[in-house]
Parts: sequence; structure tokens; C-alpha cells
Amino acid sequence: MIILQILIFVLEVANNNIGRIVVKFLLTIFSGGEKFFFVDKIYDFQDKKTITRLVLLLPGKGCEWAKKTGGCSMCDFSKRSREIGKNFSSNGLIALYKIAVNLTENEKPLNLTIYNGGSFLNDNEIPFDTQLKICHLANKHSSIKKLFIESRVEFITEDKIKLLKQELKNKTLIIGIGLESQDDKIRNVFIKKGLSKENYEKTIEILKKNNIRVSTYVLLKPIYLAEKEAIEEAVKTIKYAFDKGTNEVALEIAFIQEDTLMGELFKEKKYKPPWLWSVIEVVKKTKGLGSIHVGGFRDFPPPIAVSYNCDFCSLRIKNALQQYREKNDISLLNNLRCDCYKSWEKEISESSYK
Repeated sequence: MIILQILIFVLEVANNNIGRIVVKFLLTIFSGGEKFFFVDKIYDFQDKKTITRLVLLLPGKGCEWAKKTGGCSMCDFSKRSREIGKNFSSNGLIALYKIAVNLTENEKPLNLTIYNGGSFLNDNEIPFDTQLKICHLANKHSSIKKLFIESRVEFITEDKIKLLKQELKNKTLIIGIGLESQDDKIRNVFIKKGLSKENYEKTIEILKKNNIRVSTYVLLKPIYLAEKEAIEEAVKTIKYAFDKGTNEVALEIAFIQEDTLMGELFKEKKYKPPWLWSVIEVVKKTKGLGSIHVGGFRDFPPPIAVSYNCDFCSLRIKNALQQYREKNDISLLNNLRCDCYKSWEKEISESSYK
């Protein structure tokens, strides 16, 4: 896209704070306020320290699984990505990468995380030449040590990942896989994931064989599960994922997006996001099993409802969870109390919606 090439030119000519301010302003106007990248802090379990992460939100062509089947019951990422991504060529995606890297170079991120509302390794969503080019550019980046991407298992082949690793060279590749639940019915009927355990396990074997780190997504509170069941299922799934060889688990806390089955059930008062107390309970029950990241409460499109306790403690609990994401210090989640804790205890004793 011509406008993106112009922005890159401005950065090259005026590679200073003024140039960056101008480009950020122009990019905001061009994108209509869309956010294509940001920098945050996360805990790196491999290096055992808090690091700076660059998150790149690439507008791919939208999740192919969602196009074919309607997608997972909680996800509306594909629709938004598809709307934006139709305007971006392969060169446009690379331009976005270059702009994001330039505007954040002073922050020296160690991790590059790419989300594209689907599978990075699906050539129909992100062209293969773009996949290779990003890996090549990440290898040339002075501070980035690790590249994180997401993909459904059907797009993860040994031939492809070997080609990507050739471009990435000695830097670490991490691939996130959405398992969500170890229970077949919950995963494929409730969530509509379309994933067998057999294929999940085979994919882990392929990745581990090629020295690629695996991160497994686990969903806390799929639809049709009561609070206690949701906690128990998340714990079971985390145990299963580590037993099968995943290096990390990303505990994703269900939130409500428009135009999803989860959203419809929420509006009918047949579903609500998990309590924040439930998030803490899962973290504490699985702390010794392995490296577990806790997902955040912000996303795009913005959710219409997220995990909540009560008006008095929710902000405090969310802040504690954010500190935990950055420091991996379980003591940050101890001694957190509020009167609503008793209401949570009562709810987790209730029966399922099923």
C-alpha cells in the first residue's frame, strides 16, 4: 500500500523522535484508529525474567476455519481481521512489520508476538512469502530473540517449519496451538474447535523434534459449563497438555464478543464469564505443573463483557493478575479477599447448565 511505503520513507529520512511522532499520527489517521502493534511486559519462563514484548496485530485474510464452519463458539476475531485484511497485500503486511519495529526500537523488545486472527502458517491467511520474510527480518532484528506465532495444527508441517527456521536461524520459534479443552465433547461440540487429540499430540511431536517451543491455549469456562466444572476442566486440560509435552500453557480467560454463540448465550443470561476468583483458583491449582501464562482482559474487537468479581475488588484483582503476568510471583495472588468471595464459593457448588 502506497501510504505505508510513504510512512516507511518518512521513518528512514527522519529517523528520530519527531519522525516517529509524525508517522504514529499519520498511521492513526490511515487506520481509522485501528491498533496494529503495542509493547507490553510479560514473564519469560525460559529465561526466568520479565521481558519487553512487541505484539504485532497483522490483518490477515481471516481464519479459514471460521469461514468454512462459522468458527469457534467464543471467537469473533476472524470477522474483524477479514474486514481489515482485504485491504492489505503481502507488501502491506511487511510494511506494517517494518513500521512497528521502527517505532518500538528504543524499547528493545526481546519477544515478537504475532496475532493475525487465525493461523499464521495458513498460506491463504498470511502468504507464505510473508511468513518467510517476517522470519528473515526477525532474525536481523538486534534485540528480538524469540518469535511467537499461532496456528491450527493442520497447517503445521515439518517441511514448512524447517523453511521458517532456516530464515529465523538461531532465534527461538514458539508456536501457539488452541487445544482449549482435553474433553472431546467440550472441545469439538461446545467450542466447535474441530481438533482431535491425536492430531494435537502428533503436532507436538513434530514441533519438539524440530526444537520448536509449543504453547498450548486452554480456555477457562467454555459455554455450557458451570463455574466449578470450568475450573476443574481447565486444571485437567493443563495437566494433559504438560503430560503430552507442551512447553507452556496460555490460560485464556473467556470474554464475550458480539456475533458469537457465547455472546448469544450471554445476552440470554445462559452464560457469564468466569469469576476472577476462578482464574486465581486455576493458577494456584496448576502452579507446580509447568510454565503458565495468564491471558489478559483486553482484546480486539473490544469484548462486551469480561471476567468480574464485584465493584469493590475487580480492579484490584485485575491489577494483581497483571503483576503476576509480569513477575510470575504467586505471592501476588495470596491474601486477596473481598466479601464477594463467599458468593463465588456458593456458585462453584452449583450444578451445570447442561
